[in-house]
Amino acid sequence: MFNKALFKLEWKSNYKILVIFCLILTMYTTIMLAMYDPKLGTALETFAKSMPEIMAMVGMSGTPTTLIDFLSTYLYGLIMIVFPLIFGILLALRLVVRKVDNGVMSYLLCSGVERRSVWFTQMLVIITNLFVLIAFCTGLGLGCSALMFPGDLDIGAYLVLNLGVFILQLTLTGICYMCSCIFNEYRLASLFGAGIPIVFIMIQMLSNMQGSMEGLKFATLLTLFDPQKLINGNNEGYLMLGGLLVVMIVCYGVGGIIFDRKSMSL
Repeated sequence: MFNKALFKLEWKSNYKILVIFCLILTMYTTIMLAMYDPKLGTALETFAKSMPEIMAMVGMSGTPTTLIDFLSTYLYGLIMIVFPLIFGILLALRLVVRKVDNGVMSYLLCSGVERRSVWFTQMLVIITNLFVLIAFCTGLGLGCSALMFPGDLDIGAYLVLNLGVFILQLTLTGICYMCSCIFNEYRLASLFGAGIPIVFIMIQMLSNMQGSMEGLKFATLLTLFDPQKLINGNNEGYLMLGGLLVVMIVCYGVGGIIFDRKSMSL
């Protein structure tokens, strides 16, 4: 089912977007690490104390005592969720529904490429792009931490944390990819494919404020990604990642089945 020529073409067409997001996350990662001071606390803690509700809403609450705690709170609380997700959404929409909507998919299928091959190859393009992005951020974090705070980072916990982010991004992007395979119009795929993950993030932000809204956390998939449980080696955190994997497989699978059977004007 894998089409090597299509895979290479899509990578060549989209690598610039990947580079842009790598640069964006490089900026945020280095800035966040520069704000960490293991002896005097962090500048972000001052903000957290002066604006506790706002900081809690964006997942930046608590008082981290170690570098891995700091990163899991201030970098992986929101930044490493939002920016890779935006990248994944852009890819998922560009790779399928945009081609259907502008007629490119018609030429592709008429050239002899099977629908299943298109679905599978484009899925691999998304997975490999997200892998490169998260792997880059992982290497960047390891390198910067080694230079700025040698020996302070729990490398094992950091790798597990990034694995969790990777699985989360595959799942959320899988929702968008499923919508990209279901709809023939770009606007509808964008509405549902991007809208659902964005709603999940908004619900998570509201639930982070605690109080009467805390129960909303059960209405979003982001609850299945718990950085604190992952870095602490909690088995529940791993089981939650397993739940995300199940959702991911279902989303990509449903997208493939519908794309293979749906009606398209060729």
